[in-house]
Amino acid sequence: MVWQRLCSVTFNTGSRVLYAFQTSRFHKQEPNWLDCKKFPRSVLPAKDARWLLDTGSLTAHLRRVSQGQFHVEVLFQRWQIPRLSERRLLGMGDRDWGLIREVRLHCHNEPWVYARSVLPATSLVGRLDRLRTLDNRPLGHLLFTDPHMSRDRYEICRVPAMAVGASESEQDDGLWGRRSRFLLSGHPIMVSEIFLPAFRPW
Repeated sequence: MVWQRLCSVTFNTGSRVLYAFQTSRFHKQEPNWLDCKKFPRSVLPAKDARWLLDTGSLTAHLRRVSQGQFHVEVLFQRWQIPRLSERRLLGMGDRDWGLIREVRLHCHNEPWVYARSVLPATSLVGRLDRLRTLDNRPLGHLLFTDPHMSRDRYEICRVPAMAVGASESEQDDGLWGRRSRFLLSGHPIMVSEIFLPAFRPW
């Protein structure tokens, strides 16, 4: 059985945005991702906006600002049927399987970013078969060094800290995240990134 819970967040601008979280017997709560064009820059926190909307390699940026004190912690990697919105983004059928990979990106031994990647089985062919065995290597580095890579526009969301296993605080009003679809020689891969409470690159 699938159920949906709606919550609302009020920004300083007075605008009001509804976020829907879906839960099924297969998946945790899923945020409602919205096209980044629907989030006016004035709504996004100024200190986070340039990171959320940056089109470069997040892995490369984190390595730079942490002076190389960067590592990947693999939380989860296995074959599953992806979440509904992920299947839609990737053009997958309801019974299509993908390799799901969840990691935390650490800088200065603190978890700065939670990342979830969906790699459809139909994309992991030919030279992309190597993505099946990433271990603790960052996926971002491989994506941005691929000469045949392109990426769609970002989608943005805001999720409760508990949704990505982060500790909550009294001041916690949600964590900003983004996701996008990459194309590698026409094969789609999705990467979502949630900026955790410890994320302080400035």
